[in-house]
Amino acid sequence: MKSAIKKIFVLAGCVLLFVTSMRAQRACLNLSETLWNITLDRSAVWQNDSLYVPPVNIHDLPVHIPTGGWNLLDTPDKIGVTLPATVEQHLWRWNGETFGVTGNYVGVSWFDTKINVPADWRNKRIVMNVASVRFRAEIFVNKKLVGYDLVNSTPFAVDVTPFILPGQENVIAFRITDPNGNFNWKDSQVYTWGEYRTNPSHGFGGITGKVELVATDKLYIGDVFIKNQPDPHSIEVEVTACNETKNPMKAQKMLLTVKEHKGEKVLYRKEYPVENLVVGENKQTFHIHLPAAKLWSTDSPHLYDLSVSVGTDNYTQRFGFRWFEVKDIHGDKQFFLNGKRIVLRTAISWSFWPDNGITPSDELARRQVESAKKLGLNMLNFHRTIGHSNVLDYADELGLLYFEEPGGNQYPISHFNDNNKQSKFYFAYRNEKLARMIKRDRNHPSLVIYNLHNERGAWPQVQDYAQMRMAHSLDPTRILTYNSSNGENPENEANARFKLHLMPNDTTFYDYGWYDRHHAGGPGCYHDNLYLGKDNYHRFSDHKDEIIYWGEDGAIGTPPRLQLIRDEILQSGTTSGWEAMDYMKWYDAYDSFLKHNGFAKAFPTVDDLTRAMGNVAFYYQGRVIENIRISNTVDAYAVNGWESMKLENHSGIVDNYRYPKGDVEVMARYNQPLFLAVKMNRKVLNVGDTTIVDTYIVNEKNLKGNYSLQLIAKDAEGTVLATHVSSVHVKGGNVYGQCLQIGWNFVPRATGYVCIEAKLVKGKKTFATGNDSLFAVSLNTKGITANGSIADTTGVLSNFMKTVGFDIPEYKEGTPSGDYLLVGAFEPTQWGSGMSDIMEWVYKGHTLIIVDNAERWAEFLADKEVLDYRGSKKLGTAWYGGNFFNREHPIFDGLPVNCVFNWEYQCFATYNRHRVGLRCFNGETLIACVSDHKKEVYSALSVIPAGRGKIIITTLDIPACIKDVKAYTVPVDLDGMNESMNTFNTKSENRANVVGQQLLLNLIKESNR
Repeated sequence: MKSAIKKIFVLAGCVLLFVTSMRAQRACLNLSETLWNITLDRSAVWQNDSLYVPPVNIHDLPVHIPTGGWNLLDTPDKIGVTLPATVEQHLWRWNGETFGVTGNYVGVSWFDTKINVPADWRNKRIVMNVASVRFRAEIFVNKKLVGYDLVNSTPFAVDVTPFILPGQENVIAFRITDPNGNFNWKDSQVYTWGEYRTNPSHGFGGITGKVELVATDKLYIGDVFIKNQPDPHSIEVEVTACNETKNPMKAQKMLLTVKEHKGEKVLYRKEYPVENLVVGENKQTFHIHLPAAKLWSTDSPHLYDLSVSVGTDNYTQRFGFRWFEVKDIHGDKQFFLNGKRIVLRTAISWSFWPDNGITPSDELARRQVESAKKLGLNMLNFHRTIGHSNVLDYADELGLLYFEEPGGNQYPISHFNDNNKQSKFYFAYRNEKLARMIKRDRNHPSLVIYNLHNERGAWPQVQDYAQMRMAHSLDPTRILTYNSSNGENPENEANARFKLHLMPNDTTFYDYGWYDRHHAGGPGCYHDNLYLGKDNYHRFSDHKDEIIYWGEDGAIGTPPRLQLIRDEILQSGTTSGWEAMDYMKWYDAYDSFLKHNGFAKAFPTVDDLTRAMGNVAFYYQGRVIENIRISNTVDAYAVNGWESMKLENHSGIVDNYRYPKGDVEVMARYNQPLFLAVKMNRKVLNVGDTTIVDTYIVNEKNLKGNYSLQLIAKDAEGTVLATHVSSVHVKGGNVYGQCLQIGWNFVPRATGYVCIEAKLVKGKKTFATGNDSLFAVSLNTKGITANGSIADTTGVLSNFMKTVGFDIPEYKEGTPSGDYLLVGAFEPTQWGSGMSDIMEWVYKGHTLIIVDNAERWAEFLADKEVLDYRGSKKLGTAWYGGNFFNREHPIFDGLPVNCVFNWEYQCFATYNRHRVGLRCFNGETLIACVSDHKKEVYSALSVIPAGRGKIIITTLDIPACIKDVKAYTVPVDLDGMNESMNTFNTKSENRANVVGQQLLLNLIKESNR
């Protein structure tokens, strides 16, 4: 596609803007499609270089040629690559290492190519536009230093007029220095380069954007900034014309034309006289009002082209008519797009990508936007890193809003006023990066909010206020915030650290009115404590006089779509990138496990498994998005996060290839503009218990008036179990979430799933629908006898068995009695009346059931050569993640089977439970588990035949299902990983524990099978 981005470049100390798309008289050579070579300059010295921020005088800089001379480039490490390209894309494993990030390259590399420049470019102004590099680029043309830039990941350009030889072949070489960088989400760590602190960014080195040569006359358009206005049909056009002749130019004309981007219809055409164009920059401002213009929105992303002509140059900028703002509606601050309220649902993207690691192809950029739209989101965030122009291009075209951060915009507060070389470099650098980002992206209608810092712990300083003023002067049409943060944001107080912001066309600094708070870590899965009743649910807010933005929420890690990624890698034939082989090995581990451990019926393919795991996060996020929408007060919600990559951020709801991790409809249903939200305070319960059903409407379609609300309870076969009808009044307008009905008590009388369906009806027509499901369990002890014993020093297991009618003898030592030994908090000795006696008893045909202290028992069993046990793995949480899954077996009688543990198994899956997997290589695994990016599958429940008997060992937190659990009281860590750990019902009478209790009973039943 043609990029609609602007390029920033340095010309003799003057920063100018240049758009490279849709030209008339401009001539262009695309260097991105020529073939480049990459050469590693392993011996280059760079560690203590002096660093320079723009503007620079190229004649004052040291010249670094290849170590040993230019002939080094005659033996490249990689040939025939196109741009963008990074060393990590083509030369990962340069040092022979492949694990994790050990194949990364730090240091100097050369990218070189050759290009024939047309002879008719003589006497033209020739500029090399570079979309981005990382980290530092020293640019040579025909072996002469012509350019220098280290404001990484931003556009710049170099005037190469004196160095290019028109009519001849020209040699272009970039000396790239990659001094440091991260492969995780953190942009708060300040990296060093010699005596300098550098702006944190992802650790990929190369030419990370497209490169081109452009020829124009000496009079040309440098920039067009189209400023949207509160009247969305109006724009203010700021044109920068550049005169590089030696004299002022009199009596020029400037032609402005507005036409449909995808059509030929011209809406506006007017020629303006320009009396005098001085040497240098000339800014002209024009006001255009077009009532017939179609507005840009997320549902109807209409785009237009504004063309400006002066002299022989023509410059075209794509844009949209729209206005995004905050309004106060009866004391409630709300977002509005084109005069219509909008509640933002977004996700945070760290901008990792396949192949080169740092820059998306056009195909991936489009897939990113399409995936967000399919999930029902209306916005995405460039999070802790600068965005990408082609992503914004597709957001413009397809209708998706964007929130952008420059990334790494942090510096130790104790050094702000050092006023030394280090601090001067850093502040000049960060300001230049922010300025370039804004100038590059400010014409995209999709972009609506800038934010300077993520989770900045420091209060804004004088330098921060100055940076915000600078940014707002470059683009006064958008909201600009100082911080998006975790921590105790005071709700009813002014606070500059959390709330400082600037509003469109307003230079006033506000420290109240913008409430953005992070709750990064999620609970593991949806659970019943997340909705307890009206105005008493997760992420509810009634704080109206500020914008309420839950800026990061609910990280639940799940694996990527390994099968789809594998297919794409094999189709491309490229396995040399920084993560391709990791995905291949990861897929192989899951595939082998499914095929060789009896799980192929439950999950016929790896994609069936990973998609089911993705649905756990999708369901949680969907239900919480539903919560914030029914509150009618929360204005924005950000999923933590968007994409995952091979080492980190597994809470991403899409993988690094931008494939949605689950079934999109699981989450998308809660992002619909109109539906009924059926909420229950108990989704897992005993037969005969009561769940309370409340119903809300999510209504962005201005439905209003009197209706009949019908609730129908149906079992899995569709049999109607109960009904409830009430008359309701729907308000409509800006009331996007409304409670319609509370307090219908429903009592399940049989086991299994029950679906509560809701319909909003008038006459014979249904206007809105919704539903929710519960799962009922009836504790079934059939087949259990008291002919066994219990080893448990806490008495918890014995007490539970008594509550279900069995007084089972206690085991202390020697040979167990009865058919089974149920082990809880008990540890045998190695000899004597311990492990040997127990195992001899098992071999004779009895069953050992281990439901606590599984890792220690596994060690004992391994010592006895009963269990091939090779260690354990604590399952990850939050953005690492870990998931359980089972397969059909009598042990799961009355419980869900062939599934990943979701809300039905919340008693095991939530992050407050003991979650561990065992590396077991014998026996029959019935519950398996995975964790973060480990390329292996563990056992959470296995049955091991031993002689004539068997051993059942499980790591599932069964004890927590039959006793009170200590509430989580640890303070929230700096990263926010445990932000949701205080959301759980930790009492033994928690109805959802019935699933774990039934599984315990089923394990005892297994001893008789």
